[in-house]
Amino acid sequence: MGAALPGLSAASSSMAAVLDTLAMLGGGWWASEGGAVLLRDGVDDEAVIVRDAGVAVEGRGVRTSRSMSPGQTVPRVFAVSHYDPKRDHQMGVQRARRPGAGTREERIELPAAMLPEDAKAHAERMLRRAEAERVRRVVALGLEGLAIGPGRVVGVEGETGRWRVVSASAEGMATRLTLTPIVESGGSASRADGGQAVIAADVQAGRTLIAAFEMPTLDDVPAVAPRLAVVAAGTEPGWRRAALLLSFDGGGSWRESGATAATGVIGRVAEPSGGGTALMIDEDGSLIVKLANGDMMLVDADDGQLDGGRNLALVGDELVQFARAEPLGSSRWRLSRLLRGKGGTEAAVGTQRAGDRFVLIEEASVRLLDLPLSTMGTSVRVMASGVGDDAGGSIAETVIVGTSVVPPAPVRLTAELDEPGTLSIRWIRRSRAGWRWIDGTDVPLAEEGERYRVSLRWEGGNAEVETAAPELHVPGSEGPFPGLSVEVRQRGTFGESPPARTILTGVDR
Repeated sequence: MGAALPGLSAASSSMAAVLDTLAMLGGGWWASEGGAVLLRDGVDDEAVIVRDAGVAVEGRGVRTSRSMSPGQTVPRVFAVSHYDPKRDHQMGVQRARRPGAGTREERIELPAAMLPEDAKAHAERMLRRAEAERVRRVVALGLEGLAIGPGRVVGVEGETGRWRVVSASAEGMATRLTLTPIVESGGSASRADGGQAVIAADVQAGRTLIAAFEMPTLDDVPAVAPRLAVVAAGTEPGWRRAALLLSFDGGGSWRESGATAATGVIGRVAEPSGGGTALMIDEDGSLIVKLANGDMMLVDADDGQLDGGRNLALVGDELVQFARAEPLGSSRWRLSRLLRGKGGTEAAVGTQRAGDRFVLIEEASVRLLDLPLSTMGTSVRVMASGVGDDAGGSIAETVIVGTSVVPPAPVRLTAELDEPGTLSIRWIRRSRAGWRWIDGTDVPLAEEGERYRVSLRWEGGNAEVETAAPELHVPGSEGPFPGLSVEVRQRGTFGESPPARTILTGVDR
């Protein structure tokens, strides 16, 4: 009965619902007979021939009639959804339409794998069946009709065609059967197109590669807790995502932390750039990186794109932007026209060594994880486990030093002796909420208050002074200060900034 199915998945809390689905797929129905429940389709079943005797009860007249419901009661469109084996078992929908009045569409979701043409044939058969079942015929029998129950297949004596018993009732010495025509499932083969499959390339996923690090928030929205950035990729082009676990006790316990973001671009420094400066565009320096797999790509960026944050990468501990990316083959790229020390990382300029990490910072590929304040100054481990990994996954460890929540170091630190001999130290503060530094206004403070710690060291002495203004004046009577060095740190809500440093010579009056 019906066509063979490559697969079926019918989940239900009711066995009857599953059986009804199977009957519908076969174009049949369930009927009780002799203490058993049998599946009927009206084609292979033996029909019981009945004689429409028009039997009446107590002279009430002949109980035989025929009726047809309005055409609008039949759906205009019958849609069947199914799993398409030709499209990697993605969901497909086939529709059958009838001419005439009506706007109603009925959709049946078949939990079965079938070809589009088979699904189209199911839709057409169901539409034909709905059209045929508009007809209802009532036949009146004598007591012999008591043996005929709903679901049985009958034929009317002297007529062609088969009927299904919809309902049966008895009154007095008469039995009344309500019948509906049976439509055979035959017909011309249906033509259907399931469309093209949207299928991921069948390539190896490879092992997971993960980079975990702190970085300042670059969208001018200051973080309110330490924040860990995670970028992951795979050794093979088929890698997509991995589950994340965090450990705050050196791997003794792990907690689930969702999944990684989209595939990132990760590699290693093959040839570092050497020295440089964060004060101007590095037109002469370059660095060579080797990416994790051959499908990873880098692109050029013009000045406008650089200004918008394009081509930002973590190289070692330094945030660098690059304008030109030249492919060298074997997953190696030469990066040039560099903007160094971005995001307050100028202290790391020129510190890279061969083998240091290279991570492209893109919004879609960075997963940000807020951490408890108690993790400040401690080590955090991150485990990423994907489909190509063994039981251990890939683990990265980083020390949370507060890069994501402390202010950046002050800039333009100067120290000079005024005419009266006063040592004047001045600087300009920066803000973790003001990287754009809009003209005509100062950057937002982004901290609970403006405070600085100034450390003075000279031959034979040292001192520490706190101030609430970006300057400090030391009277000449406090001197002299031979070999003076100055460090200034801004005190933030969650910790101190890295120091700004300067050394003075000849300050000995």
